[in-house]
Amino acid sequence: MKQATKPVELAIIGPGRMGQLYARIIDEMPQTHLVAICGNGEASTQKVAAAHQVPGYANSNYRAMLDAHPEIEAVIVAASEWAHIEPVLMALDAGKAVLVEKPMAISAADAAAMVEHAERAGVRLMVCHSLRFDLRFAAMRQAVADGAIGEVLHLYGRRNPPQIAAERVIGRFPLAYWLAPHDIDMMLWTTGSPVTKVMAYSRAGGKAREDFIIAVLTFANGAIGVLESSWGTPAVSGRMQTELFTARGTAGAVEVLGHENGVAVYRANNAPDYPDTGYTPVLHDQQDGMFRRLIHHFAGVLRDQWDPVVTGADGLAAIRVAEAIDRSLTEGRAITLEG
Repeated sequence: MKQATKPVELAIIGPGRMGQLYARIIDEMPQTHLVAICGNGEASTQKVAAAHQVPGYANSNYRAMLDAHPEIEAVIVAASEWAHIEPVLMALDAGKAVLVEKPMAISAADAAAMVEHAERAGVRLMVCHSLRFDLRFAAMRQAVADGAIGEVLHLYGRRNPPQIAAERVIGRFPLAYWLAPHDIDMMLWTTGSPVTKVMAYSRAGGKAREDFIIAVLTFANGAIGVLESSWGTPAVSGRMQTELFTARGTAGAVEVLGHENGVAVYRANNAPDYPDTGYTPVLHDQQDGMFRRLIHHFAGVLRDQWDPVVTGADGLAAIRVAEAIDRSLTEGRAITLEG
């Protein structure tokens, strides 16, 4: 009989939507144990901590949490996108493994510093590039790896969320760093090739509320990727194709219809309802979906059960492309990257 491994002792920094999701997953999984939660606001931090019956550390007092709980093995950083660098470096320097939410950072310099600190401390650093744990995207990438479509010629990625999703972040950092890293990472993972040149287009440099980005990525292996991202899609009737990813090759093509979930509920005098079956579905009262698979994978990596599917270096590669997109918008020219 296979012996059960000791649960990984985890702490969460950031008690927002994603932090709460991770806390629930950690509580429900036998491979993980939640030790403490740290956040900025007193009320929000203590509310989530109380819900999971663990100590809460407010005012972003990461050091107090780490000092009080030497049993912590790893930290999940789910703080706001612009507030990752300090807690990530502090956790790494304390010898804790880190899983940091996407985007890893909002500058290549900060992302590179995270990778450097992880290497210096000799601990694991992973990034929440959650699409790698979406069954649809994993199947797409496997088909490409198996040679089903031949040599990859062209990729296309679209991710245009509803405007309400952008309210929390708009104006806090450039659009290129928000959701685009998901599809940048997927293109890098699918092609297995670095980006060597970026040319991006928008109306206002990716900074206006109604703005969008169209970016053309050239890969070292000759493939071309087209990326579409916006601060938000207006709420309109009908079902818009807000998420799409395709790869076309010399022998075929593969596509992921990210906006499709396989089920629709129609009620009299109401708009159609499309239950979530991929991102954060609840199955038999248990949190399921790609994020549960991500946490399960992270725990297994820390117990040396398998190698990481996504690393800090992968996160850095995506941020370097995002930074090049932002520079291209600002400078109005193509940006060349080292292959």
